[in-house]
This record gives sequence, C-alpha cells and structure tokens, in this order.
Amino acid sequence: MPPRRALLFIPGDDRRKIEKGIGLQPDCIIMDLEDGVAASRKAAAIETIRATLAAMDFGRSEKWVRVNAVGTPYMPDDLRVLDGSLPDGIVIPKVESAEQIKRVSSWISHYEPAEQAGSIKLIAIIESAKGVVNLREIAASDPRLVALCFGAEDLAGDIGAIRTPDIHESAYARGAVVIYAKAFDLQAIDTPFITLDDEAALTREAYSALEMGYTGKLAIHPKQIAPITTVFTPNASEIQAAQRLIAAFEQQQHSGSGAFQLDGKMVDMPMIRAATALLERAKMAGIPIENI
Repeated sequence: MPPRRALLFIPGDDRRKIEKGIGLQPDCIIMDLEDGVAASRKAAAIETIRATLAAMDFGRSEKWVRVNAVGTPYMPDDLRVLDGSLPDGIVIPKVESAEQIKRVSSWISHYEPAEQAGSIKLIAIIESAKGVVNLREIAASDPRLVALCFGAEDLAGDIGAIRTPDIHESAYARGAVVIYAKAFDLQAIDTPFITLDDEAALTREAYSALEMGYTGKLAIHPKQIAPITTVFTPNASEIQAAQRLIAAFEQQQHSGSGAFQLDGKMVDMPMIRAATALLERAKMAGIPIENI
C-alpha cells in the first residue's frame, strides 16, 4: 500500500490551486467537491476536476476526489468526474453505514472500463456519532476501501461537544478509528488541523496521531504538507535504533536465548514488531532499507 502521510484538500473549482498543489507533490491531492466548494460552483468544480485529470501529470502524488455525502442532492451526480480520465480514488465524507460505501462502490463500477475494474479506491471519513458506532461494518464493507479518516470538527458538532486543542472531547472516536482501521488492514488518517499559522501546534497534533497509530493526516493548506510528512516519516535515528534492535534480537535468536536486555530495557516480541513496522514505513516512504 502506498504511503498516505499528507493528504492535501484543494477546492475543486480552482485550477490554479490544484496546479500549485501538484507542484508540491504531497502523497495525495484531494480535489474537493464538498465543503471547499460553494453550492453555486459545484457543477463548475466537476468540470474543472475532469479537465485537470485529463490534462495534468500528477507526478508521484495520488489523485483523489472528495465528493459530497451520500444522500445529498449532489450524489451520485458528483461521480461525473469519473467520465474521462480516472482518479486514483474517491473520498466519501460523513460516512455512517456500510451501505453508503457499497452504494458508492456500485456507482463507481459503471464508470470503470472492464480492464480497470476495482481500480478506483475509497477513503471513508468518520465524522458523526453514527459513523463511530458503525465502524466495524464500515471497515469491512468493500474491497475498494483503503483508509478510514477521522473528522474532529463535524463530530464535535454532531455530538454537541466543545472542540478542544488536544481533541480530548473526541478521544474515544479518534482511538476507535485507528483500532478498526488496523483490524481490517486499512490506513488511518487523522483529522485536519485548522489553525494555519501555528506549525508547532500542528506538529504536536500530528505526533499525537502518530503515537496513536495513525499513518497520515489531512492537510488544508500547502504549508502543512512538509510538517505532516516529516512527522509520519521515520527519521535516521529512529531507523538506526530499529535496525540495531532487530540485529540484537537476531543475534540472541541464533544463540538460543529468549528475552534479553538492550540499553537497560527488556526486549520482547512487541518491540520487535514495532521496530519492523517502523522500517516498513520507512521503506514505503522511499527510504532504502535493507533486509526487511
């Protein structure tokens, strides 16, 4: 599965901003038809996205489209963006049931050529109480699904919570998205950070997500791409520590020893699995790692 560390939202009706976003080469570019586009501009945004998909080389960035929620007047008409060059995937907001995922998957199949059947992937944003309580069914709903996203802003509004800087009002939901994503081999993408002029706070929130098990974070401004990508990319010291731990473990295995100490800490299998996972993340990010 490709890395999806920074996923940048761009209004789908603004070709200039889309081109600028492509130049920055985040892991994913999400051309938006939902919150980022006024109702009067929805139709124009569809045409702009279709033209962009046909004309632009996105380089290494995956190209995604966020449609409007299932059940709104805009769906399934939003999927006209697929009538031409296909994106890599569709982001579905406000997902509350497995049935919504299945409906979008079925609609998509009408646009895919036979030789590309199943190629368009799905990301589901969980941002309501119903979405949280139905996470198990949503995560297991469709083979197109590759990631679950957590949406803190809409969730806080849905449950009547007061949004806090450390997202403690949504701690259960934020954790549940990770748990169900990992249980069904999906990536977990954290909520956007809405304060644009506080990189230190953005970095802290991204690290908090990383510590919980998230694999990436939504971005709402180009200047958020670099800090988010840095947080979700293992650095040299982390890679070296993981390699050293695995090397010591393998040496102990060859000598017939069981649990052992390294730097004054007991080493057991959960630590080895964590080190191996870190090296896998580094490899996915394009960092050359040997023997993993």
